[in-house]
Amino acid sequence: MYTQQSTVEKRFGRRCPALLAAFGLGLSLACGSVLAAELAEGTMITKENYDKVKTDTFEGKTIASMVPEKLEWMIKNYNLTIKLAHSKKIEMDPKYVEATKKWSKDVKFNPADRTISGWKAGMPFPPETIKLDDPHAGDKVIWNLRAATYGATMDLRDIAWAFLDAKKGYERVQAFQSRRYYMEGRLDGGPISVGDGTVAQKTYFVAHYPEDIRGLGTFSQRYNQADSKKPDDAYAYLKSVRRIRRLSGGAWMDPIGGTDQLYDDWDIWDAAPTKYVENKLIEKRWVLAIAHSPEMSVDTKAPWSEPQKRFPRINMTDAPYFNPAKDIGWEPREVYVVEGTPPPEHPYSKKVAYIEVDFPRPYLGYALDRKGEFWKMFVFQNRPDVGDDGYKAVMPVIGHIIDVKRGHATNWSSNMKSNPKGVKDTDVSLNNLEEVATGGR
Repeated sequence: MYTQQSTVEKRFGRRCPALLAAFGLGLSLACGSVLAAELAEGTMITKENYDKVKTDTFEGKTIASMVPEKLEWMIKNYNLTIKLAHSKKIEMDPKYVEATKKWSKDVKFNPADRTISGWKAGMPFPPETIKLDDPHAGDKVIWNLRAATYGATMDLRDIAWAFLDAKKGYERVQAFQSRRYYMEGRLDGGPISVGDGTVAQKTYFVAHYPEDIRGLGTFSQRYNQADSKKPDDAYAYLKSVRRIRRLSGGAWMDPIGGTDQLYDDWDIWDAAPTKYVENKLIEKRWVLAIAHSPEMSVDTKAPWSEPQKRFPRINMTDAPYFNPAKDIGWEPREVYVVEGTPPPEHPYSKKVAYIEVDFPRPYLGYALDRKGEFWKMFVFQNRPDVGDDGYKAVMPVIGHIIDVKRGHATNWSSNMKSNPKGVKDTDVSLNNLEEVATGGR
């Protein structure tokens, strides 16, 4: 079939084929730039329009480049929606920044056992020291995450788990009182460490709603051993017999009560890096994440009988009833992607976390079962907050822990605060567990 040559081809094609090719490439790029739009803030990404907008950009980056594979899966299979919001700079507390500058240079990493030494407070490994070609970079990112970032004490204020079924919706709620007290890396104006140096942190949970679980409590104590050879101490208070019972040393990888969440899933990744067999830094990339969740996560004035009002940042109105509320903004954040290999006795074969580069906060994650199949999705809502003493910290305030196989989630919500006033070492202790559980405090 005869095709008439264009004027350009006649004039330049034979003499300069490279020029003609470049001309064609320019036309192609020009067409591409016309087709790729810069989306406006507030644009809603849904399963209906994802394939249409994935090549469009937001803040100069394509949507597809900021939506990891498992997040795309959630959009297409579990109706996750993403409302675009412009990224905002987040500044850590000056005490944390100063501690990092002052003491990070003293931190040593031992490749033989993946432990660290010399850490006092702040970030052990500032971002400029973490290199993608470092085989131990994944361990260093997790050490940053597990070093205290919340000042001195975490008050998991008003924390409650909502049990949610993908087909039936809201099932029930369990509410707790909880605090975590850091024994080292403390940044509240007092000593940076307390105690004899053997304990790193202490945590208690005590149920207060509904009545049938009221008074059940747990207490855990993590030892200051970088190699993690000494297991955490964990205890439970059983109100039926008014006794405290010691739990197994493997409690860190057990489910929290009847929830879909393991103790190891706190902060998406709660274990010290040495509890895992290996941690790899896969890449550094941009993702859409919730870094500025609205101020109130739990409306304590709303009755328990109206869960959507009490937990306004969870979309309990539309199936599958456990995604972030549609009005929550998702913004571009630069993250490290770390893949961890748990020990053989752990329920997961892999865990992957997406952790902010500038400061150690995880936004997204997922876990594979022992067959290597997608099992859990973690979407955490964070927000910058100011503690009772003025300390600035980025707090996880809502955790969506989703069992994608079962079609079920247990999402926790909390008006979390750092450095609550008047909390002492003895207030978060085994001796105090029974007193808290029986309503003494």
